[in-house]
Amino acid sequence: MSPPPHYCMIANPASGKLSANRRYARLQQVARMMKATVRGLDTGNARELAQCAREAAQECDVLVVAGGDGTFSLMLNAVDLATTTLAFLPFGTGNALTHALGYGKNLLQIAAGIIGGRDHRLDLIDCGTGCDVRQKAFMTSLGIDGAAIRRYEQFRARGYRGLKAHMAAGVTAYFRDYRPTGGQLTIDGRHKRIDHLLSLMVVKQPYFGMGLKAVPRARWNDGRLHIQAIDSGLAGALTGLITGFSIGNRAGRYRCGHSFYLRLDTPLTLQVDGEVGWTSDRFDFRVLPGVLKLRY
Repeated sequence: MSPPPHYCMIANPASGKLSANRRYARLQQVARMMKATVRGLDTGNARELAQCAREAAQECDVLVVAGGDGTFSLMLNAVDLATTTLAFLPFGTGNALTHALGYGKNLLQIAAGIIGGRDHRLDLIDCGTGCDVRQKAFMTSLGIDGAAIRRYEQFRARGYRGLKAHMAAGVTAYFRDYRPTGGQLTIDGRHKRIDHLLSLMVVKQPYFGMGLKAVPRARWNDGRLHIQAIDSGLAGALTGLITGFSIGNRAGRYRCGHSFYLRLDTPLTLQVDGEVGWTSDRFDFRVLPGVLKLRY
């Protein structure tokens, strides 16, 4: 009989809205249940946290990421996915992953699910601008999203939280920041022109933050990219929000494929796993089948 797996938790000290003391207490409670060591709380920036994760991954069988979507994304690009099994413990604010994995709100129940779960082979997105910048991700988008994330951080600093912060950020970004542009999409060699682009999502799972089901037809293990393009202005944005938080987004046009290239008339900022990425007028995406081993 094989020994039980050794768990190590990598915790982002900046994730979520809990006080440091409450975060530490909850982490220790889960760590005792999983018989896990906790690393990362003494790191001061993303680079230090990534290095800590690389070291921790060498010492355990399963690296449990305690943070939000952005923290998990950092780990995807920090550790060697060929030799590392990951698990996710939600400590962030938006947590698209919480909804994608069907988690509830009880951290101990989530931890028990990891202990009693199995390893799943899931796809990721390789996104970038040629050879200049590359990043692995599970959800990306272009358009109003980059401006909305910047506004979201501003509203959070002013005390807004949750859905209220996201709605305020989206409305402000639409009226003050975003200017529609157009471009050419190439999906598996098929060309398509799009004008007045509001939001273009390239994902591997259906959810964005706060449980917004942005691309309902997305699947994490089908070996394809899932693309949803909204080009219908404010009406499309409101339709997407209303349906996305209820029956699943009905705004925009859905496409899928294995590779996707985008050339824009004017530069836009890419949103990567809930964080602001980089700005360019050209982006390319391809699917990485089964590269993520996730236990749940």
